[in-house]
Amino acid sequence: MKIIAIIPARGGSKGIKSKNIRDLCGKPLIYYQLKNALDCPNIDEVVLASDSDEILSVGRQLFGNRIIVMNRPPEISTDDSKTEETLLYVMNAMGWEFDFVVTLEPTNPLNKVEHINGCIIKLACNPTIDATCCAVEDHSFHLEDGADRRYVHSRPMRKDIIPKIQECGNCWVTRADSLKRFRNRLGHSFEHLIIPKEDSHHIDSYHDWVVVEALMKQRLLKDPENYYTTRYKRTEKDLYDVRYWKTVVDPDGKCRDKTEEREKRIASCKEELDYINGLPPGKILDVGCGLGFLLSGIDDKWNKHGVEISEYGAEHARQFGKVLCGVLRAAEYKSNSFDVILCYHVIEHMKNPIDELIEMKRILKPGGKLVLGTPDFGCGLAKRFGDNFRLLKDEGHISFFDAFGLFRLLTDLFFKVENVSFPFFDTEYFTEENLRRLLDATKISPPFYGNFMTFYASKK
Repeated sequence: MKIIAIIPARGGSKGIKSKNIRDLCGKPLIYYQLKNALDCPNIDEVVLASDSDEILSVGRQLFGNRIIVMNRPPEISTDDSKTEETLLYVMNAMGWEFDFVVTLEPTNPLNKVEHINGCIIKLACNPTIDATCCAVEDHSFHLEDGADRRYVHSRPMRKDIIPKIQECGNCWVTRADSLKRFRNRLGHSFEHLIIPKEDSHHIDSYHDWVVVEALMKQRLLKDPENYYTTRYKRTEKDLYDVRYWKTVVDPDGKCRDKTEEREKRIASCKEELDYINGLPPGKILDVGCGLGFLLSGIDDKWNKHGVEISEYGAEHARQFGKVLCGVLRAAEYKSNSFDVILCYHVIEHMKNPIDELIEMKRILKPGGKLVLGTPDFGCGLAKRFGDNFRLLKDEGHISFFDAFGLFRLLTDLFFKVENVSFPFFDTEYFTEENLRRLLDATKISPPFYGNFMTFYASKK
């Protein structure tokens, strides 16, 4: 069985100028359905058909020879032209050598590969039908005459309404011989595949665009690869017992007892502490407060709180503030509770840092400040030293951000990034010895400018 996907993308959009190549969350609109088609394991060929040289050029730039670009004649590219005209034109040009034709409208970018596959499988498993399509359930009250008008008066609960089935523009899969015979993408007899309504939004107007863009951003937030990379995750229980604090060997092979490093910690975070202590005192939360050393460096005029996953660390930190042991969400702080949230070298230890940042935003007051420090795993030394980059040696580092990825994440979470700093020259690590170590990339990288980054942001 051979299957072709056709993406019809007309150039003369009236509602939104150049809609099909307009940027949606960093990609041209046509990107999303083309990518769905290419990612679908059951599809053999992908055709982008358009009357616009610009659209075809963008398609080539995006996917090169992975797709076929085909000029769509002007006589089937008018405001009144039907999609079927383009489907038939493409199939004639391709010689009708395919069994199934998959139609993907570029104006449904929230479509998913699983919906396409679902329609293909449903059609393949039922030889008595001509086509399948995506649909959504409609539980709304309809005011036109008919049997459903009774709902307008009785106002039943949603669960008691028999939904109407509404076709959506995500996907149609048609038998090629049925398309040729009936000249219709649904043929004579068809079935549907119910998909979630949030995947079905179609872009016709600017209002639609705003809705789809917001939903797409939420979807992208669920995909960590858009912002950071990860490595094998050990459990917190494995990493953060008393051994994490009392018997530490750093990347340079030096044995350390972190419980004896309070003054050193405060000195290395002078910039961040000066910033916080320069703000009007309020309520502050240190997420992942460890032994509480940074809380101890914050002026006692502040109402100081902390949350720490390590029982040993939390117990030690309680002498400096009100500290809860556990994960942030389990603390169940009220929304808009804190004036400042400090999260210093913690998100690189988190399995789901995006969810944690969403929670920090929830409990931060509007206009409240976020001070967020983490290693920059895309910095110059990380690229020069590769596996010898010193911050890869901590097994607890599992979520790797670079400056650009973290900036985009905070921006997409509706934080306003006010400053980004790379503290180094005012620390004890700015030494001639460490500068000389830059010359030998076969050994562990030294502390250096750019290894650490601190973001200062506020909640919009």
